[in-house]
Amino acid sequence: MIKKDYIQRYLDELSKVLAVVLKLKQNNEPKKADLQIDEFGENFLSLNLNQLIEKYNDSSIEELIKNHNFEITHFKLLEELLYHKYLLNLNNQNLKRITLELMNYLTIIDKDFSFNRITRINQLT
Repeated sequence: MIKKDYIQRYLDELSKVLAVVLKLKQNNEPKKADLQIDEFGENFLSLNLNQLIEKYNDSSIEELIKNHNFEITHFKLLEELLYHKYLLNLNNQNLKRITLELMNYLTIIDKDFSFNRITRINQLT
């Protein structure tokens, strides 16, 4: 289980990265924004997001739990990263599908209701 102080650190760092991503997106620099998201995935989730997207299949969530010891906090971080990665590349239907699948999975396992997640799911469907 992730220690509470690490969860706060993860969320603080994610907030900083998403602020940078938003600024880069506004400055019409989507490749740099995408790189920031990828770096966060490598540094905090030990995942190459592009490889995950490329190789994603029906057993990927179980593999993340088994091979990477993913917990709900990891999945929530991944949800944010994939969602913002999709917003940078709206034509990537595979990324959209994966993001929706992860959001639906979190809707089932997360004890806390997320209005934000439901709104995003409706937006993507």
